[in-house]
Amino acid sequence: MGPVPQRAAVGDRPRGLQRKRRRLCFCLSLWNGKDAILKERLFALTNGEGNHGEDVKEHYFYLDSTPSHSYMKYLDKYPQAAFPYNDLLEGNRYRGRRDPEYELLDTGVFDQDKYFDVFVEYAKQGPEDILIQISIHNRGPEPAQLHVLLPRSTSLSPCPCQGFRQPSRDGSRPQS
Repeated sequence: MGPVPQRAAVGDRPRGLQRKRRRLCFCLSLWNGKDAILKERLFALTNGEGNHGEDVKEHYFYLDSTPSHSYMKYLDKYPQAAFPYNDLLEGNRYRGRRDPEYELLDTGVFDQDKYFDVFVEYAKQGPEDILIQISIHNRGPEPAQLHVLLPRSTSLSPCPCQGFRQPSRDGSRPQS
């Protein structure tokens, strides 16, 4: 496994939820044991790295939501193999504007159907109550390991979803 590119952890936290004034902040992180870093955010190419501008390179879906967001459902397809950060960067580097984008599915990381479906559902029970359900399904043919990291507290200040720092080129986390 090579070094993780600087752009390996950009974008929003699609599996997370933050209430106004940060009274509730819930951020879900994943690790398959093969990546050099935790999967905390979406991987995206910057404007200069993608042939069509900034571009998220993940396989995720917003499945359902009420207009008031009293109910929301999200699906992330997280590969069991190491996430192909460098392959996505190199696959898009020399493509022109008229060329198709090189996507996560093009890397072959899902070819053997070895991935996890991570469903996150939020339901508002009352004005101050939000229920969170996380359902994870191994879609691969054999058992596989997935670490799910939840925040230590849902009322932290500052919110752990904010102030994220990029990993170093070797994939290690910066020191506080």
